[in-house]
Amino acid sequence: MSSRRTLRLNSGYSIPAVGLGTWQSSPNEVAKAVEYALGCGYRHIDAAACYGNETEVGHGIRASGVARSEIFVTSKLWNTHHKAQDVEEALDETLKNLGMDYLDLFLIHWPVSFKKGSGFKDLWPINPQTGGVHVIDVPIAETWRGMEALVKKGKVRSIGVSNFTRERIETLLKTAEIKPAVNQIEAHPYLQQPALLDWLKSQDIVAQAYSHTGNNIYGKPKAVDDAIVVEIAKDLARQPTQVLIQWTIQRGLVVLPKSVTPSRIKANLEEFELPREAFKKITNLDRHTRYNFPLRLGVNIFGEHDEETLKRGVQDLIEATRSKSVNDLYEAHKKIRP
Repeated sequence: MSSRRTLRLNSGYSIPAVGLGTWQSSPNEVAKAVEYALGCGYRHIDAAACYGNETEVGHGIRASGVARSEIFVTSKLWNTHHKAQDVEEALDETLKNLGMDYLDLFLIHWPVSFKKGSGFKDLWPINPQTGGVHVIDVPIAETWRGMEALVKKGKVRSIGVSNFTRERIETLLKTAEIKPAVNQIEAHPYLQQPALLDWLKSQDIVAQAYSHTGNNIYGKPKAVDDAIVVEIAKDLARQPTQVLIQWTIQRGLVVLPKSVTPSRIKANLEEFELPREAFKKITNLDRHTRYNFPLRLGVNIFGEHDEETLKRGVQDLIEATRSKSVNDLYEAHKKIRP
């Protein structure tokens, strides 16, 4: 039985409050995970070109037997295709890989633009002068025009952004014909961003939460392991991840738990209500701790770092990838702590 929990987008469409995340899900596992999730009642799949597994995500969707019209599918525009003339090409590649002719939601993955590489798998083109990732300046207005064109052509139903601050969205809104429907952000008890969430709500932009348990790339303590969260889960006879999913939904966000384990996929969709006191205890855990910040790009994405820190991040990446190929960059990125 599918979940009944949905949120209304400013585009007029409804989005299921719980979606299956596919980041870091290996190609040989993700197809089965998607198929199982849809069989359990999920109707929302979150994908992205840079995850490298969209073909398998598409296989899982078709294997499930669930009609395409019943599934809300999201993907994301990667940084190498921000120029207006490249946006549709990137979408077409995603649609081909997924095996479908439209997306329910297409997001600008990051507010950072890269030089277009030699192919779709060239995700991290290198600047030959610096040895770092080749970051270029593409005005957000230009990228957004390309996104809006996809809606007008019927290839995408809703468009939005990911990892955008209020200031970046305000810049986008100055020239936008179509308002972003979604901002997908890192959101968990250790990074709650209430001011941003309040502003998004005032603008009728839905917030989606990724890394709702914290993030395990950088070896920092995760909210899902916090003693208070564990205690609440025990009291409610639930899993800590389930508790954080429900806490996120009760804050008014869409949440994107990821797993390839059938029992966890099923448990993550279960519906229940967090008691008021439990909700308050988790809300009091905020540490303003961001896990997912690509310092190695040298771009102050969230306005939280100084120039020296950014330069050091780029240099760390160069050292970590010395004598490696371009396609080794993603693994190196995962191992560098901000």
